[in-house]
Amino acid sequence: MSIEETLLEYHYATGKNWAYSIEPVEEIPFDVYDIRSVCINNVHIQFYEKMDIDNGNSTIFWKLDFIKTF
Repeated sequence: MSIEETLLEYHYATGKNWAYSIEPVEEIPFDVYDIRSVCINNVHIQFYEKMDIDNGNSTIFWKLDFIKTF
């Protein structure tokens, strides 16, 4: 299972009944305060979720965590 598939499964199982999308990013913006780190398939990543409450969907942004990877 890929990193993106694992993130989606996690959010489907623990989150709301929303539509989720996944987007890789180069850098996480400085104004994001709820960054989570996880190891999936021996790869460390950081991710955060941007929720659109009015439309009932979320976008999950993720990037490799190079500090823990090397």
